[in-house]
Amino acid sequence: MIGTYLTDKITIIKSAGVDKWGEPLAPEEIETKARIDYKTRLVRNFAGEQVISSATILLKNRELSHEDKIKFDGIEHAILNIAKKKDFSNQYLEVAVV
Repeated sequence: MIGTYLTDKITIIKSAGVDKWGEPLAPEEIETKARIDYKTRLVRNFAGEQVISSATILLKNRELSHEDKIKFDGIEHAILNIAKKKDFSNQYLEVAVV
């Protein structure tokens, strides 16, 4: 059911972590469909601080972490909050970004 609302193209930039010397590894870029709602709201980030989010993104349930970034409109956005939601029997993610 959520699939019909996913009309925007985004790129998820998956963090690959660091090597044994602490240098960042090359990230993996995954293009997918999502729903972007440009709405300013106050959310709590991973550290529990209140921050202003510039957009909320809805996407199908997948592996996503706070170290990843989401790119749309030519800008890389940091992930503030990840929430799993459910519509009837399907699960999806609601992601707040800066």
